[in-house]
Amino acid sequence: MSEPDCSSPPDPESAAATSTAATSTTTVSTTAAAQALVRPAERRFLEPFVGRELAPAEAARELGVAVEQMAYRVRALAGKDLLTATRTQPRGGRAVTYYRAAAEIRAPVLLLPEADTRSLFEILDAAGRTAFLDALAAGADRSGLRDWLVRLHRSPGGTVELDLVPDHPGWSADALLADAAPPVLFHWAPLRLSRDKAKDLQRDLSEVLSRYAAESEGPGAPDHLLGLFLTPLSPR
Repeated sequence: MSEPDCSSPPDPESAAATSTAATSTTTVSTTAAAQALVRPAERRFLEPFVGRELAPAEAARELGVAVEQMAYRVRALAGKDLLTATRTQPRGGRAVTYYRAAAEIRAPVLLLPEADTRSLFEILDAAGRTAFLDALAAGADRSGLRDWLVRLHRSPGGTVELDLVPDHPGWSADALLADAAPPVLFHWAPLRLSRDKAKDLQRDLSEVLSRYAAESEGPGAPDHLLGLFLTPLSPR
């Protein structure tokens, strides 16, 4: 497949296709298509076409991959109805086909197997979690965590675990609430709750989040990050 001549003037057909792609929405209906959205190795080859028209050679150049590899991926994505061929243009004695994907692609989560659903949550969580852990590590001195110990041990249940423990037995979690300590919380809390109590906790946490979001002070970039997580450990 030869590369298109990027210096050639755009034609009205191409402009119309690009305009349509920039505003279109589609919902996929197969597991294979839904998996392509949440699997990074597949989604990478779809992203150049989202909301715009490209030839495979142009997309290959953007991603830094071989045209042959891109062509193979394009055929696979088109077979899953994620890419649409928009036009064919002669180039160097061969026809170059252009493709586009909708500007917004949706997939019902129910199409995904459990492993892919978990991967989806990891992707959605990754940016916030990375920012949180970077800030937590950078502030370890101010929060007093540098005085703690890393502990590798076998638990009473027989599993080998890694955790953090205070360096002295008299330490209290209240120390983190002192005015001089930074406003940091980093804690997983396994709880045994009835469904009613769990719903109360969910509502309480949502209320706290809404209240502080409403009290966020002034314009500008956020300077604190809050993450809330709550889930039953088994279906009820």
